[in-house]
Amino acid sequence: MILHRLMLQDFRGVTREEVEIPTQGVLVVEGPNESGKTSLMDALEMLLEHKASSGRADIKATKPVGRDVPVVVEAEFTIDDLRLCYRKEFVKGKQTSLHFPGSAREALSGDDAHNYVRDLLESKVDRSLWRALRIAQDEPIGQVNAAEGMDSLRRALDAAAGGEDPTGDDSLIAQVTEERNRYLTAQKGGPTGDLARSEARLAEARELLTRAKAEHAELDAAVDAHAQQAAVHRSHSEAQSALETEVTRLEAAAVVVSERRQVASDADTRVDRAAAEHDAALRMVRDRGDLVSEVERERDRTKAARKAVEAAADRLGPAQERADGARESLEAAEAALTRARASLDRARLTQESEHRRREYQRLDTLIDTVEGIGDELSAVDARLTEVAIPDDAVERIRSADESLREAVVRSTASAPTVEVAGSGQLVVAGESREADPAWTERIVDDTVFEIGDISLTVSPAGDTDAVRREETSARRRLETVLREIGVADRAEVEERARLVDSLRGQVEALRRRRTDLLAGETLDDLRTRRDALRNLLTDADPQEENGGPEDDAGPEVTTDQVDAPVAGFESPPELADPAATAADAETLVVTCRGADRAAAAEAETVRTEHATRVALAEEAESRLAERTTVLERARETASDSQLSETEEAARKRLDEARADAHKARTALDDALADAPPEVLDNARASLTALQNEERESAAAVATALGRVNAIVDQGRLGDVSAADRELDEAERENAALWRRARAADLLLRTLTTRRSEALRAYQEPFHRAVVELGSLVYGRDFDVQLGEDLTIRSRRIGDVTVNYDSLSGGAREQLAVIVRIACARLVGTGGVPVFLDDTMGYTDPGRRLTMGNVIASAAGTSQVIVLTCDRARFAGVGGARTHVMRRTAAATE
Repeated sequence: MILHRLMLQDFRGVTREEVEIPTQGVLVVEGPNESGKTSLMDALEMLLEHKASSGRADIKATKPVGRDVPVVVEAEFTIDDLRLCYRKEFVKGKQTSLHFPGSAREALSGDDAHNYVRDLLESKVDRSLWRALRIAQDEPIGQVNAAEGMDSLRRALDAAAGGEDPTGDDSLIAQVTEERNRYLTAQKGGPTGDLARSEARLAEARELLTRAKAEHAELDAAVDAHAQQAAVHRSHSEAQSALETEVTRLEAAAVVVSERRQVASDADTRVDRAAAEHDAALRMVRDRGDLVSEVERERDRTKAARKAVEAAADRLGPAQERADGARESLEAAEAALTRARASLDRARLTQESEHRRREYQRLDTLIDTVEGIGDELSAVDARLTEVAIPDDAVERIRSADESLREAVVRSTASAPTVEVAGSGQLVVAGESREADPAWTERIVDDTVFEIGDISLTVSPAGDTDAVRREETSARRRLETVLREIGVADRAEVEERARLVDSLRGQVEALRRRRTDLLAGETLDDLRTRRDALRNLLTDADPQEENGGPEDDAGPEVTTDQVDAPVAGFESPPELADPAATAADAETLVVTCRGADRAAAAEAETVRTEHATRVALAEEAESRLAERTTVLERARETASDSQLSETEEAARKRLDEARADAHKARTALDDALADAPPEVLDNARASLTALQNEERESAAAVATALGRVNAIVDQGRLGDVSAADRELDEAERENAALWRRARAADLLLRTLTTRRSEALRAYQEPFHRAVVELGSLVYGRDFDVQLGEDLTIRSRRIGDVTVNYDSLSGGAREQLAVIVRIACARLVGTGGVPVFLDDTMGYTDPGRRLTMGNVIASAAGTSQVIVLTCDRARFAGVGGARTHVMRRTAAATE
């Protein structure tokens, strides 16, 4: 089964989503959580499994909340080379339609469409393989039981193992096992159920009969003896009476038999003579007829051969002309193909050179850009080194500056304030100043004010010295920190700190840009690739062969050289398509070559046929002349009419003799039937013996009857008869049950043995497929141990072996995907799509890349559909196509 397209509309939270699926390869369906990825799988299952009219609760739950619209699911797929477009509307509308794109088949609808697809799936699609190869998001990732159910995988493994599928349907073994366990225990094979009850009944019946016979042994013997003697006497008497009557009848009939035997013998002699005469006449008539027929056949064959020669001669000339014309057309087409291929080679070389030039220019620009970024990064690093300050510099200066500010405030608060107003001059601490305008000053030291001849000394309060010492200490501490860091003040250090942060951001941005441009490569790698391209371009241009000296970096490639055409080749016309021209020329050559072969074969066939027809015609004429001569000689001896008259007379005589002989034989047979001679002799001897035996048996009957009468019957004979009947019934029942039990046991052992042999044969190709894929992930020293049911028992990497149940969740997840991909590859193009929903969640990033190789390996033969919310998990899947889900509403994941 191959999926081509899947469309959902108003399915849960998906308003509309349509997915185009490649015929082969890997499709990654990417979308965030609740975007409807899992709904794709559920919708496809609902489309294939359920009628549109179904009222199941899970189908009703797919209707979008608050919207009265139908739930639409449409899929386009191919089964056994038949393409179908299948659509259903659930919940509302409840319609079904089936179309056959590209086919003249009539479209179906309703239950007819549903039943058609269901029957097609049942007969052509391995549904058990469909379910086994799916990994659903809401289901635990288990192992694939490859030994049960999946007919297509069983056939693939059987083909790989080189045998025929002997396992059949596993349900047969289950039915045989159930039938066998009805009669025999599963462990030891002893009787159970109906067979055990039959054994008990048989033993009881035997014991009962033994007791009854023991009690009536003497009476039984006497009765048996009398019955035997009476039966013998009756048979003797009846036989004697019948035999006496028969002897009398046979003696009278013997006389009649003798007379009729003589009459029959004479009639047989006459018949033999008449038959010999008729056979001779009839043989001559037949020979003459055969000779005439043979002459006519040879004459007809000669005419037909001459016509065939003429017809072959008429076809020979045109056939040769067609062969010559086909040969000329082939030679012309081959010459055109040679020219077209030369033109295509030139065009391809020019295209490859243009591609190298563009790549060289790109690499040259990229190297210049990266080198410029490196120069800029060096400059920024130098500037950063120049202005760098310790990480705690700002905090230390801020702390010292705040301490100084607090000391200055306390010093100012403890000093007295002097206000001066008026006009004139005064001297303050030896400095002359004008009193006008008025001014105010705090006194922190002893200060002398002089006004004319008056001297006034103002002293601060008593704690001012301590406050001033604290201010001085704080100022020195700030100056020390500034000197250590190498800045003038707090503003400068904060400015330098901002500059350092800016320079560091520039360094980080430049490094990220350089890393993005290099894309995992080094600058040396880019230069090496550029130099290699430059050498290729130089080698392609003959003008560089005699060029000037080269520097250390290699030959200089100018812009003109990069853009120059390839030397020695002419550019194709602007509108010419060399590839299409070469393809057309190749097609024409193939067509002409086929026509040439056909015409040559036709001409050779016609020549051979003409020669053959000439030889056959000559041979037919020779045979006709020979047989005509023989017929003419025979008619000279006796004509055809004379032979017919002789045969007719002989036939009449023979018929009369046969009629007479039949009558005589019938009369003799009637007489012999009544009295065969040997029967009469035997009857006479038997009668004498019977007469003697009858007398002896009569005496024996009388003796036996006397003995029975002497024994008193106590009424227990009925017990013996009843016990005997019960034993007979019990033995018949027990024998029938044992036959059924042994047959079921033999069939079960045969099926089990054959199935085990087949499964052991399947292990080798299945083990090889799993190890081949697992080696892509774990290396060459990877191996697994498989159970008889083809499930994984343990995994080995190198010398370390771990049971499957002890593996981590990631390892079990990886093995689950590996086994499913192995199954898909073994089944090949006749399989079903593989759905992987939300896998690789437990797998580390390194293993995800190698697991991508495993998934990609199925692309050549299968469809793999990956549903994921994280496209990076499957980055290692080469050549995968991606479909991005449109998030329109909440959808159940």
